[in-house]
Amino acid sequence: KPITASGFELRPGFIAMVREQSFSGFDDENPYHHLREFEQLCSCLSIAGMAQETLRWKLFPFSLAERAKQWYTHNVGKVNGEWEELRDRFCLAFFPISRIASLRKEILDFRQDEKESIGAAWARFSKLTHAGPNLSIPDHVLLQHFWLGLSKESALQLDITAGGSFTHKTTAEGEALLDRILENTSFTETLPVAGSSSHEEVPLVDSTSRSPTHLEPTTEPSPEPET
Repeated sequence: KPITASGFELRPGFIAMVREQSFSGFDDENPYHHLREFEQLCSCLSIAGMAQETLRWKLFPFSLAERAKQWYTHNVGKVNGEWEELRDRFCLAFFPISRIASLRKEILDFRQDEKESIGAAWARFSKLTHAGPNLSIPDHVLLQHFWLGLSKESALQLDITAGGSFTHKTTAEGEALLDRILENTSFTETLPVAGSSSHEEVPLVDSTSRSPTHLEPTTEPSPEPET
């Protein structure tokens, strides 16, 4: 975007804040998380006469290091100044198709950890669903897989909290109920980074006895990775 001010200066404080949340491109880093935090930080900064998109372009190189900085140097000239295209290329480079497939499997095979509360499990599941590109999995299917991943005890507790069968709730009602549970959850455990597989999984729970009757049938559409 054009700069309308007669002159501008990137304050050292701005650059320092961006560098505190740097991205190097290692396997344990998530480009989607980095972009979300970077854009949120930029939204809190302003330079008179400079559009937000221009500010992002100016500051983004300072948020990168090592492999990611090398990638930027080789690709910045290929996007014709389009921020959205840069975002898409950046995410595809550091969150490849194989990683998308792993994330999809982790979401669909979600299991509540031992001694994990419903609220903590919902927080972890929600982080997973926002850890990558749009996987084209409908919300009601996501909610169904979360419910199937709960232990029998937690599923019963959820039914009691819902004042009846949780599966009789609409998707919006079910998500609202889980969000209220999350608001009242006191986290004593450290939640794993979204998209990671570091948390210990408990044995698969037999969900046959609580097969959903009112949630829509599970479908698993093919992922549509961002390009």
